[in-house]
Amino acid sequence: GAGGGGGGGGTVTDASSLFGGPAIRDRSLYDSVAVGGTFDGMHYGHRKLLTLAVSSIQPATGKLLVGVTRDSMLASKSYSELIPPLDERIRGVRDFVDRLAPGLKNRVRVVPIDDAYGPPGADPKSLEGIKGVENDFDALVLSHETLRNGMLLNEHRVKNLGLEPLALLCTRRTEPHGMSSTALRRMRKGIREEANQI
Repeated sequence: GAGGGGGGGGTVTDASSLFGGPAIRDRSLYDSVAVGGTFDGMHYGHRKLLTLAVSSIQPATGKLLVGVTRDSMLASKSYSELIPPLDERIRGVRDFVDRLAPGLKNRVRVVPIDDAYGPPGADPKSLEGIKGVENDFDALVLSHETLRNGMLLNEHRVKNLGLEPLALLCTRRTEPHGMSSTALRRMRKGIREEANQI
């Protein structure tokens, strides 16, 4: 090329070869990624979801939306009384993402959600008043436990909104003890009850 970059605009390949790593194929990176959850306690599974989300966006131009479930959606969750309030959970997400990828600060939105699909399942017109949020998502990060919700969301996007389905980027539970938010809340409740009996 004219800029001395050597070849057909392969900036990703050229940049990664400087670090000795394999090139990340463009189709592994997305322009607008969404991820959602309760994000109580920011345990390993939450950090894994957010790390996959951050690593899936185009480095120079991609954006990330993190939806955090409102308190009103949590009443039916096990041990919901132990879930911190929304503002605390949003702060935890923001702190983690800002430390993980400080260069993305202005391209990350953390918003409360009050339905299972969040902004990726919203009519694009309904999002017009929310600063920096539009339904232009091309990927959704989720855990294997919520993969079915992602499939239902894609069905909703295509049938009801006339939008393209999202690429579903799924984490797998790899920790041998299988710690979930519910298991952690159950442990905290048991510890509190034990302490009260002493």
